[in-house]
Amino acid sequence: MTESKKHPTERDVFTIKRFRQVMWAVFFLTVLHLINIFLGDNETKLTKAIVVSGVMALIGFNFYLTKIDKEALARVLFLWTLILSVTYVSWLNGALGDTSMMRYPLLVIYSIFLGGIRLFFPTVAFLILSVLLLGANAIYGWIPNPPRQLGWDQVIDATLIIMIAAYASWTVNSDFNATLRNLNIENDKVLKSRATIQLMAERDALTGLHNRPACETYYKKATAELNDNEQIILLFLDLDNFKSVNDSFGHNAGDGLLITIAEELKRLLQPSDLACRLSGDEFVLIIKRNDLFNIDQFADGILKAINTPYHIHDSTIRMTGSVGIAIASDDRTEFDEMRKKADIAMYKSKQMGKNTFSYYSKRLQEENLRKTSILTGLKDALENNLLDLHTQPKVNLSTNKIESAEALMRWNRSNPYNFTPGEFIPVIESTELIHEIGKWGVEEACRICRRWHDAGFDNMSIAVNVSSVQLMRSNFSTLVFKALQESGLAPQFLEIELTEHVLIQHNKTVKNQLKYLKDLGVQLSIDDFGTGYSNLSYLINFKVDTIKLDQSFIAKVNTSSEHFAVVKAVIQMAQILDLSVVAEGVESEAVKQVLIDLKCDYGQGYLWSKALPEGDFIKEVARFNGDNDNKSSDFIKSET
Repeated sequence: MTESKKHPTERDVFTIKRFRQVMWAVFFLTVLHLINIFLGDNETKLTKAIVVSGVMALIGFNFYLTKIDKEALARVLFLWTLILSVTYVSWLNGALGDTSMMRYPLLVIYSIFLGGIRLFFPTVAFLILSVLLLGANAIYGWIPNPPRQLGWDQVIDATLIIMIAAYASWTVNSDFNATLRNLNIENDKVLKSRATIQLMAERDALTGLHNRPACETYYKKATAELNDNEQIILLFLDLDNFKSVNDSFGHNAGDGLLITIAEELKRLLQPSDLACRLSGDEFVLIIKRNDLFNIDQFADGILKAINTPYHIHDSTIRMTGSVGIAIASDDRTEFDEMRKKADIAMYKSKQMGKNTFSYYSKRLQEENLRKTSILTGLKDALENNLLDLHTQPKVNLSTNKIESAEALMRWNRSNPYNFTPGEFIPVIESTELIHEIGKWGVEEACRICRRWHDAGFDNMSIAVNVSSVQLMRSNFSTLVFKALQESGLAPQFLEIELTEHVLIQHNKTVKNQLKYLKDLGVQLSIDDFGTGYSNLSYLINFKVDTIKLDQSFIAKVNTSSEHFAVVKAVIQMAQILDLSVVAEGVESEAVKQVLIDLKCDYGQGYLWSKALPEGDFIKEVARFNGDNDNKSSDFIKSET
């Protein structure tokens, strides 16, 4: 195996270049010296000329050695050529009394430059020995060689030596300055690296905002410097439904959105304020203001900044955020405590419908503790199969028969604090638990409806409420398909109830999933119709089957002409679009009769029944529909 050729470093290239410069300088001065020899008239002219010519020839050979990558050998040969030739010429010229002795210090300088320590000490030792021997020879006359009288050739020789010394000094000084410059450059790099490391330690890599440790440090410093009329305001911001952006457009789009929002937040701040990204889509702003500062206006400015239209691929979206606010007027409240307080207030904003801000209070703290208890209890209930689906019947107003029902979740078993659906359902919808419980709800509804069919109630359908958060996950439609497949329920007997808010979002994931469900044969209905948006194009675009009129309209349909007009208009519109209408919250015969007169399709409410456990529901269906073949009894026995 042949050894690969080592590539020269930048330092090696510089050293070779400098060595060649030295050889050219010496070669040039040697030529001048040769000329000076021939101009002289002493008896050693020929001998000196031969020595100098030999030096020139050896320098030429050294150039060849450097070309064939034998630079180390060239250096040694070059230096000893100079040493021996200078020593010999010095002896010819009378030894210590000759100007050629002035070359010895230069040889010492070049020895360490050309060969380092390995050549330096032998060179010094040889030159000292040469001086001793030449001096002894001059004193004792071992080999007589009387000194010559001063001539122009010696003057010129001394001048050449000074030129060599000047060149040596210039090269050494130049290399020294270059080394200093390189050291300064390296020092600047080290300082910049330290600054970069410090910046990385304090900054979020994605947005460039401060990170959590830097945020805490700033908070401690700010609270320590509070004046009597100042307060620290900590605003905790969480983007609403940000996960849907990642699910729909990819994480690169989500990262770009976070960067843009970070820039918007920075524009709201003064130089003394601080913005940091805690994690994911959570941000914290810390500002120090006097007691007269309008916090509401500042928080509203944050919401408006976030609500700016953002363009992602071919879509335009508007983000919203929920903000929680906590205030400290002294340094007794730690950062973590303030952050938790603002976090609690932020979740209150979520529960209030999002895109708003809330202040921390002790009441919110109590609500948060209650919410934590609810979440802990629900997780245990889900794991231990302690949740139930009750069903509330929907009555066909033209036949007076129960044909379908709405599934409603109940937590009656192992509910130590007797949390009501009005308390725990909003908590579920504001956390990731919605996906687990939502999956269970769809699967359980399909199983229940299939059991109805197996018992002979084969025309019954069941409706399940689905939140926008569930639909934002791209696997929801697959979840529904599996639930139908595993239960054996035909798709047309499952109805997915949505809010208008879900349908007006320009979200590709939601659109694709609803289209898949419709193609599968699942029914779609709009819950609480009339309380949301006036743009009704989604009724056609999503091929909705049913609209459910909110009970706020139904309750006064027999006493308010305005409510009557709205209900009548909606029913007539639905008839034109071939949609079914369900009236929610029917509680009196008078309201029922008005709905019948308006040709409303279905009614749902306490007039007929509340939501019932599975066995009680079947009994009610059998009784209400006049079932005389004991289907309900058989069903109850089979379930038992």
